[in-house]
Amino acid sequence: MKLLLAIIVIIMLLGPLRHWAGRHWAFLVSVVGGAIAGFVLGAILTRFGAPPVTPLVGAIALAIECSRLSPEWLRQIEKDGKK
Repeated sequence: MKLLLAIIVIIMLLGPLRHWAGRHWAFLVSVVGGAIAGFVLGAILTRFGAPPVTPLVGAIALAIECSRLSPEWLRQIEKDGKK
C-alpha cells in the first residue's frame, strides 16, 4: 500500500501537478518539513508519557505554522544566492 501511495504521488508531481509544484516549491518544502519535525517531536513526547495522539497533533500544528512562516524565508534565501 505504501508503494502504491508513493507511485501515485510521484505520478501526480511529474504529471498534472508539475507546474503547481514548481511554482509553490517553498510552500511544499515548508509543509513537509514541518510535518516531519512535528511528528518526530510528538513521538519523543509520547515516549515520555504524552497521549498517543501527540505525534499527529504535533505534525499538523507544526505543518500549519511552517506553512505560514517558512516560504517567505526560503524565497529570501533563494534571492540572496543570486545577488
